[in-house]
Amino acid sequence: MTGSTLLAPLLGLSVRLLRATLRIELLNGQHFTELQSRREPILFALWHGRMFLAIDAHRHQSIVTMASQSADGNIVTRWLENNGYIVTRGSTSRGGSEALRRMVRQVKLGHHVALTVDGPRGPARVVQGGVLRLARLTHAWILPISFASSWPLFLRSWDRYLLPKPFSRNIVAYGEPFKISDDMSDQAALEKIRAALVAATDDADQAAGVVPPTDKITR
Repeated sequence: MTGSTLLAPLLGLSVRLLRATLRIELLNGQHFTELQSRREPILFALWHGRMFLAIDAHRHQSIVTMASQSADGNIVTRWLENNGYIVTRGSTSRGGSEALRRMVRQVKLGHHVALTVDGPRGPARVVQGGVLRLARLTHAWILPISFASSWPLFLRSWDRYLLPKPFSRNIVAYGEPFKISDDMSDQAALEKIRAALVAATDDADQAAGVVPPTDKITR
């Protein structure tokens, strides 16, 4: 029995126990439901450090996402698949191109997709090119999503990963969805994605009444 086989159930149990104590509110949830009602393809864009409840909010919706090919990625993959995600393996450093092609095929089959746009290694809040390539290939709507907690624990990691403490009030916030036009430059498109995610995260922080740490964060 591998370490990931043992750790994935433990991770799942820990998340379920924590989630049972949390109060979760949606902010601007109509951005998601309106795209859903029109059957539009959606590309959820999120910061690596704010993925915990953003991912949890869309469990069991057959959304396609990417996990690294590392040992940690094995654990994450098992947890994601147990929660109804479709996982392709790859990262910006290993297997990314093939994983991206598989994600494009899944979108054409009718699935939505989610990417941590500054992951898996950062720099924090610097949008990598994978999300832009995927948006151009699929013509999906980019939907920024983030979250904040009234009682946050910011880890001492490169992305200041946010974990909500038990019994906290939490805000999952959506930004205004948009498409990347064919005539928009890559630089302008990456900046548009970054600005939209910063705005969604700021909205979540303000609604939760918290001021996050600013070290290791590119604003």
